Amino acid sequence: MALLVLTQCTSAPDRSADKPAKTVDVADQELSLKEEKSARDWLQEAAAAKNEVEQHSALIRAANAFQSEQQWQQAAAILSQLSAQKITRHSQKYYRLAKARWAAEQQIWSKVIEELEDVATQFNQREFRALSLQLLSQAAYQQHDYWQSLVWQVDAQRFAEQPNTDTVWSIARRIKREELPQQRPNDLALAGWWRLVDYHHQAMTSPDSLESYLNQWQQSFPDHDAAALVDIWLEPSLKPSEDAPETGQASPEPTLAVLLPLSGRYKQQGQAVRDGVIARTGEIKNLRVVFIDSETGDIESQQKQIQELSPVGIIGPLLKDKVAAWAEQPLAGIPQVYLNQIDDEKLAQNSLTNVFFALSPDSEAHQAAQQINTQFPESKSALIITADGSSGRRMVDAFKSSWNNNEAGEPRVSYFSEREDMKATVERSLGLTDSQQRIRAVKIAAGKIIVDEQERSRRDISAIYLPGNLQQTRLLKPFIDVSVSPFAEPIQVYASSATHELRNRLGDSDLNGIVFSDIPWLIENSGKNILLSQWLELRNGWGLSLARLTAMGYDSVSLIQRLQMMNRMPGLVWSGLSGELHIDNSVVQRKLIWATFSKGEITLAKEADNAGSRYR
Repeated sequence: MALLVLTQCTSAPDRSADKPAKTVDVADQELSLKEEKSARDWLQEAAAAKNEVEQHSALIRAANAFQSEQQWQQAAAILSQLSAQKITRHSQKYYRLAKARWAAEQQIWSKVIEELEDVATQFNQREFRALSLQLLSQAAYQQHDYWQSLVWQVDAQRFAEQPNTDTVWSIARRIKREELPQQRPNDLALAGWWRLVDYHHQAMTSPDSLESYLNQWQQSFPDHDAAALVDIWLEPSLKPSEDAPETGQASPEPTLAVLLPLSGRYKQQGQAVRDGVIARTGEIKNLRVVFIDSETGDIESQQKQIQELSPVGIIGPLLKDKVAAWAEQPLAGIPQVYLNQIDDEKLAQNSLTNVFFALSPDSEAHQAAQQINTQFPESKSALIITADGSSGRRMVDAFKSSWNNNEAGEPRVSYFSEREDMKATVERSLGLTDSQQRIRAVKIAAGKIIVDEQERSRRDISAIYLPGNLQQTRLLKPFIDVSVSPFAEPIQVYASSATHELRNRLGDSDLNGIVFSDIPWLIENSGKNILLSQWLELRNGWGLSLARLTAMGYDSVSLIQRLQMMNRMPGLVWSGLSGELHIDNSVVQRKLIWATFSKGEITLAKEADNAGSRYR
């Protein structure tokens, strides 16, 4: 059996890891209110009121009750009829709460803060105070002000009927280190979360210190609401697994086993991953790395060899069929990062020590849908243009599954079969074919009357997604540019990482204005990235698809180091070369970054830059 051994110098990662718990996101929490009376009861009280002032007070409570009953239009109708002059000082806070709830329903988050920031603390009723603070927290969260969101959410938990530490942590874990106040807050509850976030960031650079950090936190905040959460993160104790194999003698230094295709059809892909593993382990001390060829021998012989090594972790295999075989019979007690995903959900979930890490195109389509939803919240749909094949249809399915625009309906989809079909597909998709037919009909009907013959494209599309390869995108983009009517709003074009390849940059002028997703390693400071420059020089002629595998290999080592910590602290994010990584149900999720082609150059895309490509 082929094998390659490298010896470096670090402390080994721990062996054991817990099953991650599912974290509730604050954006998903149900913000309801248990009114003492129903909306109908309040309406009856309004009808029986002695004067308009009393009537307004009852109507305001009716509006809040309607909102709690999810009858938003009825609530809005009541609010629109109220007169500010007839609202008492006492009722003013209920009125502003109702307006804030309506603003939240419309996702106008700045309005929520405007209405509630100075009245939330005026409520004496526990439920009204909690709801107001939760709304403020959610609004700050949606505006990416996570520290302020945490402040309001911690305050809200004091008045909540059932405090939820998972919800608080879903906010706290998003606070970047530079956004964390330097001074400890005076409020003890807030100080506990502040310190936990601080230790969270420290543990990312020093994974072996996790237990120490958490123990320090417990000593400082023994009665904190998050104490039970920290207890879960600390169980079981950070020790080698009792199920780990006995070898008789300890290895002179920690060993990492890496299982890759180092021969055969996928040798190049295996080499690319190996490059990344070597690059990362070269930064580590006291670590022995053993590479094993997954294409020689059967799984039993490979597992026997690995058991003899008594490794602290396993990386690989890479190929899907071999990942499936290993997932069916993993080595007990040894953490493993599989470099692919499998379709069997039973095997792919609920693993205690193993995670699945893949550069899945599906995840790009998911993120593209989410990005377009965020950038274009108005009621317009998206258009997907792709080749008619299994890959294209899979990307379409993935995009649709993450689409969240009920008012616009499902995204439109257009498939092309051949290169020659592209122009006609684009014209048909953007409504030019129908426009041309209308023009001809009008000309016939008008006789000698002069008619505006300008073709007009459809206006119900906010963005176009092209999940195909570089060649397809380069051919489609000019057709899109000339097919968008000058009378219509420009349409932003999005693409996948397949559009980003090492080619003659002069040819990328055809791609100007396209926004695409890719891994940070190939976008952020790529011109100054020494590791990337060295790799490109070493692997002259290799494409960026292989470079992405190298980034994956690099990150897989870091994941092995942090696996225990990331499994134990749900939602914990680590910024790797291949994206922002976190673990969800034993699957490593990647958040990519967005870049744009501009005059043959690639730059980071700005979140607020939604201008269409025609004007770039």
